[in-house]
Amino acid sequence: MLRAVRRLALILSLIAAVLGTATALGPGTAHAGAGEGEGELAPAEEASPESELVPPTAKGSVAIQYPEALLEREEPPGGTVIVQYVVGVDGQTKELEVLQSVDPELDRIVVEAVDALEFEPALYRGQPVEVVLSVAVEIGPPEPAPEPDTDTETETGEGTLPGAFDSDGTQAPGDAEAPVAIRGRIREAGQRTPIEGATVIAVPAPEGWPLGQIRGKRYEEAVEPQWQVQATTDAEGRFELRGVPPGRVRIIALSRGYERLDSIEELAGGGAILELEYFDRRLPSNPYRTEVTVDRELPEVTRRTITPEEINLLPGTQGDALKSIQNFPGVARPPFGAGLIVVRGSAPSDTKTYLGYHEIPQLFHFGALTSVFNSDILAQIDFIPGNFDARFGNAIGGIINVQPRKGRRDGYHGYIDSDLFDTGVLVEGPIGKGSFALSARRSYIDALLLAVIPAGSGIDFNVAPRYYDYQALFDYPVGPGNFSVRVFGSDDQLEVVAPSVNEEEADANDGFDTQIAFHRVDMVYEAEQGPWSFLFTPSYRHEQLGGVGGDIFSFRVTRDVFNLRAELGYRLSKRAGLRIGTEVAAGEYSLEARAPGFPQPGQGDNGEFLAADLGGAFGSFSLYSTATIAASDRLVLYPGVRLAYNGVVLNRAGLDPRFRLAWKLTEDTTFKAGVGLFSQYPDVFELNDVWGNPNIALERSIHTSAGVAHMFDSIDLLVEGTAFYKYVYDLAVPTDVLLINNGAGATIVPERFDNAGYGHVAGVELLVRKNLTNNLFGWVSYTFSRALYDLDDGWGLIPFDFDQPHILTAIAVYKLPRGWSLGGRFRLVSGNPYIPVYNGIDDVSTGGTFPLEGPRNSERNPAFHQLDVRVDKKWTWRYVGLNAYVDIQNIYNRRNIEGRTYAYDYTQFNVLAGLPILPSVGLKLDW
Repeated sequence: MLRAVRRLALILSLIAAVLGTATALGPGTAHAGAGEGEGELAPAEEASPESELVPPTAKGSVAIQYPEALLEREEPPGGTVIVQYVVGVDGQTKELEVLQSVDPELDRIVVEAVDALEFEPALYRGQPVEVVLSVAVEIGPPEPAPEPDTDTETETGEGTLPGAFDSDGTQAPGDAEAPVAIRGRIREAGQRTPIEGATVIAVPAPEGWPLGQIRGKRYEEAVEPQWQVQATTDAEGRFELRGVPPGRVRIIALSRGYERLDSIEELAGGGAILELEYFDRRLPSNPYRTEVTVDRELPEVTRRTITPEEINLLPGTQGDALKSIQNFPGVARPPFGAGLIVVRGSAPSDTKTYLGYHEIPQLFHFGALTSVFNSDILAQIDFIPGNFDARFGNAIGGIINVQPRKGRRDGYHGYIDSDLFDTGVLVEGPIGKGSFALSARRSYIDALLLAVIPAGSGIDFNVAPRYYDYQALFDYPVGPGNFSVRVFGSDDQLEVVAPSVNEEEADANDGFDTQIAFHRVDMVYEAEQGPWSFLFTPSYRHEQLGGVGGDIFSFRVTRDVFNLRAELGYRLSKRAGLRIGTEVAAGEYSLEARAPGFPQPGQGDNGEFLAADLGGAFGSFSLYSTATIAASDRLVLYPGVRLAYNGVVLNRAGLDPRFRLAWKLTEDTTFKAGVGLFSQYPDVFELNDVWGNPNIALERSIHTSAGVAHMFDSIDLLVEGTAFYKYVYDLAVPTDVLLINNGAGATIVPERFDNAGYGHVAGVELLVRKNLTNNLFGWVSYTFSRALYDLDDGWGLIPFDFDQPHILTAIAVYKLPRGWSLGGRFRLVSGNPYIPVYNGIDDVSTGGTFPLEGPRNSERNPAFHQLDVRVDKKWTWRYVGLNAYVDIQNIYNRRNIEGRTYAYDYTQFNVLAGLPILPSVGLKLDW
């Protein structure tokens, strides 16, 4: 018979279980345990009782009951909750902190139980002192158990705090009363972080073996040791071995994911305690694996999640996890390696990037050398190419959702990373119960790029970009949730000079300058309480976008935006849940621009230039909801809807219903499908009343997709295939129609833009990923698709500017001995289409020349192919690590054609080639 309540006996045994983590505080501070910079409490041979730390003694016990509400979940949570707390000089617990979380509700219950404990205070040399303790509580849902014996109660399903004689592995069987002989701590080399759960074994040392660490392999006849003592490291990496006889002892430490530690130590007799400190190196086996998950808990049909720390060494990314998005199926290759994300045949502006629940105007710095946010402080990167959840809007392409992580609380850490392009720094650590992370990066590519690009490479323009970015993150637990403050920003400047075919030297009329910058402040509060979940996050963003195109145009856009997102979720039952949310954006914008006037019907280009200084307020409001309905144990439905209204500029509303499902065909095979309506606002240049049309409508698309993913567990192979079709319509396109302005004077004005554009995009995507061995992994992605658009220009349905029927990417990384690794990325992509120009025709009315063009996008550039290679060498010492790397793009110097520039009479042209072989050499020092 199951008992609902299990008594947690917290007597002197509790202290014995966690004594390795005790730290004495206050005046005359002393510390128990060995650690860097700490006083040691290793008693001397003649130590008196008053010189030792007397641990606190629990006065009673408390009980924990597993919440019945959690049993309603489809998968009730369970696991080990580790709580750190202080026992004061008054015997009361305080400063409780969850070091290892399982579930917010279970964390709360365990914290309340520990908070209810009362102790006799600890004594150091006879005086009361404060001590820091930590305890691991195993808690989980009740499970069926055999009937108890007549003299023994069987209790299952509740959390337990270890008692005096619970087996904690820190002493040999039968020697529970033996004194501590060896005490130590194991931390990760280079990071100084404790290694929890390592098994530490002490056996007699083989005869004649020297003291010190055993390196390499030693071969001796297998002999069963005369004795063996075993322990397990706690949350701080500490261990104790009891009853070890004096003499030479062989210490072996084994921990999953780390190298084997093997050392010969000398243990003196007379009751002396041997204090040890080890630094273990992390194994190189797949530490940078890309996680591509297919989980029925995720509503999107195709959702690829990347763990940033698992991707740092991928070739062609310069260690930037966000750049790996460009290697996935469905993502077209942008020209010149630019930081554009072209997803499933949609324009780059149709895909939106969210960082911490709010949109950011750009993902990459100029040239896509690196992202605008340090990917080393990201918790998760979700790439959703279509059929995304209703919480995301104002996009008809795809979604990139990026979430920052909290700063580390296991000490102060950081790095300095410098290569040929930029230098970045990161510092992070604990603040009270919270944490912080500070990061910054500045480029110097403007001083070095011209020296890297050789003469005669086919690049007929000069590039001088400069960029910087910064991030400051603060997190702190508040009540049942977490409060965060995030301040970050980015600034880019770029100057391009492209002389025409007829010029030997460029002048100011050939220049193109641009700047894009944004600065943002967020506050986030997230909490879970029982079946409820809550999110509230306001944000303020200032952004600037400006450009000069020779003597043709100039513009500058400034925006100040206030965003607010709030969500409330509730789990109705084990099979149903509901989430509702709202998103508000309001602010002001200004547009200063000078550009050619819009040609009027029958007049052609009259050479008129228009200048405008526009601006004003804008605002939009969205309300969304998504439900989760488990129709059966294997079939989950996700209906959702989003209502968006732009009430200041456009006065347009959009209602977007969406539906997805996940069907688990077998334990290893999942089928997903979805259909939905998506809408977005046109660009500011398309809706203003000087160059655009303020009466323009929303742009829309219908997404349909279906996919199957199968995991071959026996060979660790994931195969994922997705078919998709997307219909886009109401696209804003130029028009030469004249309208009657019913305002004062009833003047005739050009319409400039209307919603006559539409298109069809269809294709299939394939992703195959396999961990081939312990040291080799990789993936292959392939996309076949066609994107055809009718822009109401008389050409009908023609290929999209980024229509690339075939996109193949293959990536492999191999870990070599002694800290070396070698990786490669090969890409083979169809060339982009372009408008052919056959000749020029003189215009006697203006004295100029206009091109004689063929059908729009009727020709295609040669196929693109390129090989990128990266070599890394890692050195790890006790307190720091050093990584040296060489990342070479286009290693065989392929001259890929990206575009053309024509002479004034269009009889000659120059080819614009992509970047030639481009090496980056760098060093990263971390601690």
